[in-house]
Amino acid sequence: MSTNSKLQELTKGAIFLALMIVFAMIPGIPLGFLPVPIVVQNLAVMLIVLILGTKRGTLVLAAFLLLVAMGLPVLSGGRGGLAILFGPTGGYLWSWLIFPSAYWGLNRLIFKKKLGDEPSCWQGFVLLAAVDIIIVYGIGALWLHLNQGLDFWSAYVANFAFIPGDLIKVFLAVLLSRALFEANQH
Repeated sequence: MSTNSKLQELTKGAIFLALMIVFAMIPGIPLGFLPVPIVVQNLAVMLIVLILGTKRGTLVLAAFLLLVAMGLPVLSGGRGGLAILFGPTGGYLWSWLIFPSAYWGLNRLIFKKKLGDEPSCWQGFVLLAAVDIIIVYGIGALWLHLNQGLDFWSAYVANFAFIPGDLIKVFLAVLLSRALFEANQH
């Protein structure tokens, strides 16, 4: 890998890390029945997964969580700190580290795509939505069960309140990543 391409990859990572922080400026919407708000920040996570891939995506998300752990106010509502990472929303945040590998692993397993091969729009939509609903919601619900004493299945089903908004985010992420992919081809 040339110095120029390394610099490009580092710049992409920094841009997406900055996007995560910018999306934190949009306040979350509390649900009341679940100690987890609706946030826009997971749209940035989805874009990171689709555009940066497994390794670079995971590294950017790990860097983001490191900023959170250091107490920087980079989460929705200007929150940060170890208490957040180990509080009620912690499972959702930690699941972001698994998101890139789960998405690209399923892309390879189900659609027989090589690493970095873009799935079609519908494949990307289905995979991203499935990983979000199964992995992210599942880890979030498991965390709520272990951390807050909530019944796992009740917590998991309560996550279904996120589905309409998350499907819109999945659609936007797939659309934006496809547009960027096609623009990069020219």
